[in-house]
Amino acid sequence: MFLQMARMHTVKLEHNDDEVLDPADPQLVVRGSLFIDGHEAGCWEARRDGTWAAHLRHRQGWIVEGSRGALIERLARES
Repeated sequence: MFLQMARMHTVKLEHNDDEVLDPADPQLVVRGSLFIDGHEAGCWEARRDGTWAAHLRHRQGWIVEGSRGALIERLARES
């Protein structure tokens, strides 16, 4: 029997300057660039409803989680 170990990626949510936020979008609290294993991979945002979301360049749609930690953990596993 072989056990395959899943490789966990290193995920960094880098904060961008607040001036890049669109003041017309009331849902966003903060956003920034997403780095996986040291390479820019997309973007992330924290929303006023408490959710955290990430968009990966190579995937459609958004990955949404209930906390920053949960989002990072999911990205580390699934990226």
